[in-house]
Amino acid sequence: MIDGNTKNATFLTVPELADLLHVNEKKIYKLAGEGDIPGTKITGKWIFPRHLIEDWISENSHGGAMTDRLIITGSDDRFIEQICSQTAKDLQQTSFLSYSPCGTRHGLRMLDMRRADACFINWGASDSSSRRHLGLLRSYKNHQSWVVVRCLQRNQGLVLSRSFAQDSADAKSLLENTNLRWAKRDSDAGAERLLQDVCAGTGLSYEQLQTATVSNTERAAVAKVNTGNADIACGTECIAHEFQLPFVPLATVSLDLVMSRRTYFRTLTQELLNRLINNDACSLAAELKGYSVVPKHEVVTID
Repeated sequence: MIDGNTKNATFLTVPELADLLHVNEKKIYKLAGEGDIPGTKITGKWIFPRHLIEDWISENSHGGAMTDRLIITGSDDRFIEQICSQTAKDLQQTSFLSYSPCGTRHGLRMLDMRRADACFINWGASDSSSRRHLGLLRSYKNHQSWVVVRCLQRNQGLVLSRSFAQDSADAKSLLENTNLRWAKRDSDAGAERLLQDVCAGTGLSYEQLQTATVSNTERAAVAKVNTGNADIACGTECIAHEFQLPFVPLATVSLDLVMSRRTYFRTLTQELLNRLINNDACSLAAELKGYSVVPKHEVVTID
């Protein structure tokens, strides 16, 4: 796609990119400054990764064939599910938006293989998530082309069967009770990572927890508790409220959205991000219980 003197260059300068796109340099500075084209400023000068420019040109050609599709995977979350579902319904035939939760690490593998466009992640309590999330992301091959958008926080804890009195149960005694049957999540899920962290922090053994079932989604795990097939699960305040089950809080968990820089600049992505923080989102968060909407998205690059 890019030829001439720039075809073997890893990065393009402003004059090279202006020549390629047949626009003046002032237009390139405007596009870069407004975040409409993938680039970065180093020592005061704009440079543009050639492969990202090629993708950007491709995605903006042929009627924007790539820009009207967004496939999201990763963490399982009720709030995100409802926002994505409503967005897809509102957009109807103009765009395709799909949310298929499968757990944080499975979702990141899909993103790394470019079989998904974006991935919601949670990997432990919020007080350490900034450091831990970046550390997790650096273990994937394509992480340097990704950005992280801080989106949401939720209350995570223990969801109990109705035989427990909520005000008489505490997390440590529940974790120490080896007779309890646990509805666990698979090892790719952030909920299971949090449970392991809590066990380690209280000096208990995660391996001693009696496993009754292992589920791919939070709703499936809590449904096992609801039907009596398990006594306890690690889940959100939201899902406990939905099933009307006792809930013992453990931590506040951050949900971040990870994607490539080029995906971040898509119109459909920006539409979804706006819908995650608007007034309707705040009302939904209050209705579902246990959520805190981030008033303004913070975008973090990964070195």
